[in-house]
Amino acid sequence: MADVLRRGPDAEACAAVCRHTVGVLGAELDARRADGARIACVPGCAFCCHQRVGVYAHEAVALLQHLRSCTPRTDAAVIEARVVVNARVVDGMTSEQHRAANLPCAFLVDGRCAAYEVRPSACARYHSLSRARCEHAFAHPEDIGTRRNSRPALAELQALGAAVETATEAALEDAGLSATRGELHQLLRDLLEDAALIERWRNGGDVAAVSGRGRCAPSARSEALTRS
Repeated sequence: MADVLRRGPDAEACAAVCRHTVGVLGAELDARRADGARIACVPGCAFCCHQRVGVYAHEAVALLQHLRSCTPRTDAAVIEARVVVNARVVDGMTSEQHRAANLPCAFLVDGRCAAYEVRPSACARYHSLSRARCEHAFAHPEDIGTRRNSRPALAELQALGAAVETATEAALEDAGLSATRGELHQLLRDLLEDAALIERWRNGGDVAAVSGRGRCAPSARSEALTRS
């Protein structure tokens, strides 16, 4: 990953890194499912697509690249408009208010992710063993931070997700790039409105700090109760 980014973190390189990360996480999830794990995630289940998500700059660049090269122009324009609207909504919220808002991701189209192949690692690593628990978390945001809001998850997948996160940040730092995360819509909006931010990130700048967003942790709507 570091070698790819070090050679030149252009849009295609960022997308390639994201596709690789999604592939690693997806392969392990499929393997666990093949071994009999009752992972509840299925196409069309989108409760988690209403959470607050933190993304690295290369993930935001990959999302923009996907919009502009893989998405029909009309659909891309609609998604970009949603990004801007959602970012403005998030601007007026605290992190806690955002987590309780059930704000649908701008990339959620007809119950499916419009950028699934390059979705952020925070999304790719997220899973649940109970649709009912996810539905409860969605319907009862007042339970955020309590066990009533928890979801059962596999310890092995949680550990892999954490390891991928650590490896990603190490690779970014090794490539001389910032590993700071920003809220998905806010960071995308900033890159859409000021393309120079991408170049600043490529030169080692901290995009989230430059855009005034600060570090953003991955989604925390439903905490995982891990199972082996």
